[in-house]
Amino acid sequence: MSLIFKEVRGGGDNLAYVIGCSSTKTAAVVDPIAAHDILEFCEEKKLKIKYVLNTHGHPDHTGGNDVIVKSSGARVMAHKADRVANVDAELEDEDVIEVGKVKVGVIHTPGHTPGSVCFRLNNKLLSGDTVFLSGAGNTRFGGSVEDLFKSFAEKILPLPAKVALHPGHDYAEANLRFARTVEPDNVAIDHKLKALKDAIKKDETLISTIGQEKNYNPFFRFGNPELIESLKAEYPDISSDDPLAVFRLIRELRNNW
Repeated sequence: MSLIFKEVRGGGDNLAYVIGCSSTKTAAVVDPIAAHDILEFCEEKKLKIKYVLNTHGHPDHTGGNDVIVKSSGARVMAHKADRVANVDAELEDEDVIEVGKVKVGVIHTPGHTPGSVCFRLNNKLLSGDTVFLSGAGNTRFGGSVEDLFKSFAEKILPLPAKVALHPGHDYAEANLRFARTVEPDNVAIDHKLKALKDAIKKDETLISTIGQEKNYNPFFRFGNPELIESLKAEYPDISSDDPLAVFRLIRELRNNW
């Protein structure tokens, strides 16, 4: 069995994905905003699309669903809390979706929206708008900072370091530049910015891992003493004894940056 995995850009910074099984020639598509490009790729690879998987219910992620369904007859799958239109199957935490011989695990990660999920296959995490390179989803459109914090602390941070991050948007440059304002002395941020410049020159999307994110993503570092000391320069009352308060402050700073 060989996994077929394809990132497809759409709408500028949106990232959609094709998960295919070369043995059975079946596929699932994740947040297929670039629907026509996805259909073209699947036709080229002779893949039959069985599922449309939505990480959450916002239209910049579900807007291509109908095109895919009309063309392929695929079943739409999403978490019930987001009420995605025309869902055929409601996803739950720890569900496993079989795409031919490829197994896709569902991780319910509320915060950006109540029904946000991430999809894990092998050592890849398709994180939607929950986790970005050096960032996290906002909670201004039906979300919850408390839920997002819990998702990071209990679901995201415990993942193995080698798991690669494949988010729903490419916000890498803005997120890294924000991270520098939070931790100006963190050299890992500058190293990742240099890697980003190299990736842009090659017209590639910069990939990160869970282990790498712990070095520079402020939403991973809410318990890190260096980050907390950096925040105290402007917010002296912040305490390492209240990780949710640190996380909330980082989210507010990013919202207003």
